[in-house]
Amino acid sequence: MKGDFSMAETKYLRVEEVALLIGSSTQSINNWYRFKKWNPTNELCKLLPDFKQEKPRQTRYWSSDDIWKLIEFKNALPHGRNGIMGSVTQKYCKKNTETKHE
Repeated sequence: MKGDFSMAETKYLRVEEVALLIGSSTQSINNWYRFKKWNPTNELCKLLPDFKQEKPRQTRYWSSDDIWKLIEFKNALPHGRNGIMGSVTQKYCKKNTETKHE
């Protein structure tokens, strides 16, 4: 979510801080929001809170209240062969393996 927001009103956290608190990597969080962007009607994506961002391509911030929503999303994700994030993660992994073999 883009727009003006005051850092003084609520405690806002960067992706690194959020990842540490919820026990996931920053890449996982990036993948979750990429999945949400590509699949906006997916029921699971409705659990992801919107982040704050002053301008495009700048630091994203989540409020401290969003931490529990992110944990809920993380726990609701199906894992393993039944995972739904394959379209996002495989594209990323394929890109990295192609560059390593060249």
